[in-house]
Amino acid sequence: MSEHTKTPTAVVEAYIEGTRTRNTDLLKAIFSENARMTGYLGPDLLNDGPEPFYGALEANEVSDDYTAEIKSVTQTDKIASAWISETNLLGMSFDNHFHIIQIQDGSWRISSKLFRHY
Repeated sequence: MSEHTKTPTAVVEAYIEGTRTRNTDLLKAIFSENARMTGYLGPDLLNDGPEPFYGALEANEVSDDYTAEIKSVTQTDKIASAWISETNLLGMSFDNHFHIIQIQDGSWRISSKLFRHY
């Protein structure tokens, strides 16, 4: 089991690090195989897997002034939810809400990300 998937908080920290460094391999390791990303980018409703997110990171630089703050992580048995706020990710700011689940090997993965751009 990777250090990045030992706890729900570790998963969220890995998400922030993977986003900041554009490390899509790390991000792919913390999202479940069938993860969904749903939310609003401006007026547009997006509902897909994380692949478009990976592609946007691969195609664009993340600014040195990108920041992310973990607002909350709540765990109940083998499920968890987390909320982070991102500033200046590709010139935009986001609120992200994650559902994180413990899989059979004991590691944790993001099963869904709900987001809004502001």
